[in-house]
Amino acid sequence: MWFRHTGIGRIYENLLQGLTQAEEVESISTVVQICRKRDFEESFRSPKIEAKFVDYPFDYREMLFKGKTIRAFDTKPDLYYFPSFNVPFFLDGRVIGTVCDLIPLTSIFGLPWHVKARFRIAIRHAIRSSMRMVCISEFTKRHLIEEFDAAPDHIEVIYPPLHLPSEDEIERVKRQPPLVDGDYLLYVGNRHVHKNVPCMLDAFRILKPDFPELRAVVAGTRMGQDDDVDAVLKNPEMRANVVEFLDASDEVIRNLHANARVFVFPTRIEGFGIPPLEALSFGVPVVGSDIPVIREVCGNTIRYANPDDPADFARAIRETLTEPREEGEIKSGIERVQLYDRNNAVAQYLAMFHRILGGKA
Repeated sequence: MWFRHTGIGRIYENLLQGLTQAEEVESISTVVQICRKRDFEESFRSPKIEAKFVDYPFDYREMLFKGKTIRAFDTKPDLYYFPSFNVPFFLDGRVIGTVCDLIPLTSIFGLPWHVKARFRIAIRHAIRSSMRMVCISEFTKRHLIEEFDAAPDHIEVIYPPLHLPSEDEIERVKRQPPLVDGDYLLYVGNRHVHKNVPCMLDAFRILKPDFPELRAVVAGTRMGQDDDVDAVLKNPEMRANVVEFLDASDEVIRNLHANARVFVFPTRIEGFGIPPLEALSFGVPVVGSDIPVIREVCGNTIRYANPDDPADFARAIRETLTEPREEGEIKSGIERVQLYDRNNAVAQYLAMFHRILGGKA
């Protein structure tokens, strides 16, 4: 269901690629939204995969109908793994659920109480139905225990599997003409309110008098007809110096990474935080939010700033722009990214699957 949809979709896609290549996995059955059928069939041609394409959306209908869809597969699976909390009702067997984040429950997201209530019901159902729960960070695990009183030994932390570009791929991209000329700050990700993109744009406005040629690039899906980014860009001066990519392909994102001066990630909360790692893999310096999960993921390989203070982000970006980088800093960032290589994560998933199939959950 999550294929090509938010960060969960990227996790799903990378994990599916890895599991397909694993010799001990004989077959994989998966459910995909029908609007993504063409993309899925172009990406996954393995005879191991049986996919069913459905037209129900991400709401209660998925929870009600997906169990019936799964039971209709030609081969009954030995194990049911869900890369999110969307474990369907009326499904018996060995189930593993996932919680990537609990952001919808926070005040930052601003959801109505009844939407939060449905989210809580789905999470509680996933916890009760699953032999194990996967969290994609220690931060998310702590949040899940606090919010749902989940048993710590019922939860396994497995960091998301990343498909990292090879040195040859990076060099190929760097030889391409840049899509944006000159020096620019880069943000990649959706434009949900918790991503706090206006903080980056306010920091950019502070820096602009001292860096008149600098521009800002925002590559991410707009949330609704108008969002907080659009509000900032109503200023004509800002509009003239900000470049938007609203539906950027992976190839476009790689080009933007390869030529950025600084990657900026001002998020207020995450379940993990993939974009800074993708920037580090290209050797791009990162300024990120000083929040627990980003510290957990990135360690000391990036500069940190207060996501509630654009002036602090401007300070950290200024330091990054003006202070010479040592080769060791770039190497340290790339080594950090290697911790999240897809092969490592897939091995952890397979080990967990073996334990559960062997009755050692």
